[in-house]
Amino acid sequence: MVKIVPVINVKTYKKFKERVKLLENYSGIFQIDVSDGKFCSFKNWADLNKIKETKSIRKKFEFHLMIESPEKKVEDFLEANPLRIIPHIESLKEIDFLKKVCQEKGVELGLALNPYTELERIEKYLAKKLINFVLVLGVEPGPSGQNFHWFILEKIEKLRKKYPLIDIELDGGVNEEIALKAKEAGANLIAVGSYLFEAKDPLERLKKIEDLLN
Repeated sequence: MVKIVPVINVKTYKKFKERVKLLENYSGIFQIDVSDGKFCSFKNWADLNKIKETKSIRKKFEFHLMIESPEKKVEDFLEANPLRIIPHIESLKEIDFLKKVCQEKGVELGLALNPYTELERIEKYLAKKLINFVLVLGVEPGPSGQNFHWFILEKIEKLRKKYPLIDIELDGGVNEEIALKAKEAGANLIAVGSYLFEAKDPLERLKKIEDLLN
């Protein structure tokens, strides 16, 4: 079963509220992107206080943290009650503290990789079972609407072959064709942002992609 993860990556609180409203009856999880303008040049809207105030989304979303020094800020993000958090391996310096506080809060911990980051960077974390899943970026970290890097499918295939039981999430540049290819490669979570929310009827498109994959 392949699951779709709608991605909220916006520049304003108004857009955030609109997209949360659209997803209020969605049974799956969705993703909130946090981009601090330091880890990559793009900075989006991600007012943590406003997110914490949105009680209806608790334990229904994941944080994709495109930020510097996630260890220093993870406890603040955990206060928003996400289901899972996904910092980037490229900005991570110490995982033990992250793992400890996530376990205490009952929050899953995954790691994200930029397109050109080698899979070997996460091998030790998977081997020691320090992370629950891997998010593979199909685009450079930053705004929605970028073009997909097709070589990412090979990375997913390698990861699935070596780790048949983990969750593998593809995020970035996804449309229906890429979603199907990602499923074939071994991804079981497909994050979809601009392709979904820029549709005339996002919920209709969401159902169409789900039906296509399953």
